[in-house]
Amino acid sequence: MQKIQPVILGIVTISVVVLFILHFTSTSTSNLKKEIKNTGKNIQTSSTIAYINVDSLLKKYKYYEELEKKITQRQQSMENDLNARMTAFEKEAEAFQHKVENNSFISKESAQRQQEELMAKQQNLYKLRDDLSMQLAQETQNLEKQLMDTVTNFLKQFNRNHQYSYILNHAAILYGSETMDITDTVAYWLNKRYEEKK
Repeated sequence: MQKIQPVILGIVTISVVVLFILHFTSTSTSNLKKEIKNTGKNIQTSSTIAYINVDSLLKKYKYYEELEKKITQRQQSMENDLNARMTAFEKEAEAFQHKVENNSFISKESAQRQQEELMAKQQNLYKLRDDLSMQLAQETQNLEKQLMDTVTNFLKQFNRNHQYSYILNHAAILYGSETMDITDTVAYWLNKRYEEKK
């Protein structure tokens, strides 16, 4: 019985401290709300949230189609240029091989020099391929940034009328009501603005 009394006394003491803290915390919170209200700022009690399915938006956005065509054409142009150079190199390598088989070189040094030239050309072609690949990746990244800047700037203007607290990317949320999906609306206005600028 004597051991239980200190435990009960401890519980009662903790309860009184918690009640004391709760009482003064709720008072300070209501005072803070009053202070903010007096300064002319409103505390927003609820947020309006919308989301966009970016993949769907890009499929519907005409400007994205144009950028995608540019990248595809650029890639095709680079591939054609590289393939033409590779074909010319292969013909040169075949001619060299044919000379080796027919013993058509004046000297071993001449054959060795031509072989070294071919190896240097091959290395240059590999370097060109890597450079073109990096250049295409950089151009693609720049166009994607340009696209995202366009969409982000549009959303700022769009939101002046709609007053959403948050506009999220659908890919980043686990669940969202379809009523919060503004993808089609944003795609419509983006395309309208794009057509007017064209």
